[in-house]
Amino acid sequence: MAIVNGYITQNDLKTFVGIPTGDSVDDDLLDNAINGASRQIDAFCGRKFYADANATSREYFTRDYYRLYVDDISTTTGLVIKYDDNDDGTYETTVPDTEYKLLPLNGVVDGIEGSPFYIIQLLSDGEYEWPRSVTSNRPYAEVTAKWGYAATPEPIKYACKMLASELFAMRNAPLGVAGVGDFGVVNVQQNREVTRLLLPFRKGSVLGVA
Repeated sequence: MAIVNGYITQNDLKTFVGIPTGDSVDDDLLDNAINGASRQIDAFCGRKFYADANATSREYFTRDYYRLYVDDISTTTGLVIKYDDNDDGTYETTVPDTEYKLLPLNGVVDGIEGSPFYIIQLLSDGEYEWPRSVTSNRPYAEVTAKWGYAATPEPIKYACKMLASELFAMRNAPLGVAGVGDFGVVNVQQNREVTRLLLPFRKGSVLGVA
């Protein structure tokens, strides 16, 4: 099985658990463990720590005239921001990049560098405002972006090594339990060291709504 958007490589895990990199006997199990651990981290943090290769569009409800919370944006390359200014379901207004700021500024959150952007803030002295309505339930904003993190943070990589090593060890567990994702046999919250590594990156904590 191949590793898909995993946060460590197969050799990273082999070195961590003491397997020679040339030993290929358990390669499929190692890949499964890495995939499972990576997706557990995503589920716990409420975000992903890899970047999409291509830009795709997503719709958002607007609740403020200037500030819009969105999913993680990895880069400004390919970024297009539009809104529906007459409640017809068409995003006809494109916001120029001179009319907004992406937050957090400088990609720094609580002293941790490398954060993606997750707030689009229109300039209060500019010509654009996010539309709002008390009668319509349409999403008014459309953002096209490459979603995710530009680079996987080192604490995420180390947490992945720890979780993947636990999943891999379960190949010898009673009844052949090999571990499952999303808070199954291995639960992120049961490992205090992993939790400490992940908490600064958890979406609710970062946004101040946990």
